Amino acid sequence: MQLPFGDYLVGNSLYPLALDLFIPTIVFFFFGASYRVFRYFAVYKKPFIPYATSVMRETSSTEKVKKLVDTFANSSKVGMKRKPVTTAAGLLMHLSLIVIIFLLAQHMVFWAYYIPPYKILFPFAIPESSADGALAFTLATSPYTSTSYPFVHDIWGPLTIILNGQYITYILMILLGIYLGHKFHALAEGLTLRSGDWWFFLLLYIDIILGFLATSHIPNSVVYYDDLLGAHIIVAEVLIATLPFTRGFHMFEFYLGKVREWYFMTYRRGEK
Repeated sequence: MQLPFGDYLVGNSLYPLALDLFIPTIVFFFFGASYRVFRYFAVYKKPFIPYATSVMRETSSTEKVKKLVDTFANSSKVGMKRKPVTTAAGLLMHLSLIVIIFLLAQHMVFWAYYIPPYKILFPFAIPESSADGALAFTLATSPYTSTSYPFVHDIWGPLTIILNGQYITYILMILLGIYLGHKFHALAEGLTLRSGDWWFFLLLYIDIILGFLATSHIPNSVVYYDDLLGAHIIVAEVLIATLPFTRGFHMFEFYLGKVREWYFMTYRRGEK
């Protein structure tokens, strides 16, 4: 069945509609993120904490960089001591998500279409499956045709047997499933959960499954492939557009807060 939606016939193919919605998605995200950052600086205040002395000894550039690294690493260090399993699972989930979003070859082509300088990262692209790594490991296969970006990934080599979109997606589905199960368990015990948490994690889980089905050609049909790929992009666009008002925005607030903490501890001691 085909349903009219503007110039498109939904059910024919969602792919062109998904591409046309990308720029409006970025505009929505920009305004939402601007509002959240403005509110962070305008409203958020921490109490003044006096130090024994506000006079700091001269700090070298190397020490400043070391303090910056420590500022980001401290929360993970504390988490590993108090809740090692939960913290390790969380770090692995975040790392997998970053790799799959920014280094999966198909995603890199999408980003490079809108941001051409992104092409400089193409040599770091990971394949969608373990086929490249298996070929490089068992046959030492080299590309037969001259190309700037060879089919067999030279940088990662046999590592792509495990470092590929297929296996990382499996890891993400398991870790997100555990996380959502934990949320349902908390809900069953009567704890209040924020709607932004559900919205972000449920959509993220659905989007990962849609992307996996499209990449795996399940079901094996060109029409279904276009619709699955289009649905995968549209769900991702909804996630991006609503990100500033969901749990997902902590990815930005975390870095913003850590840089702010490092700045006050390094340059403006005596203030907080």
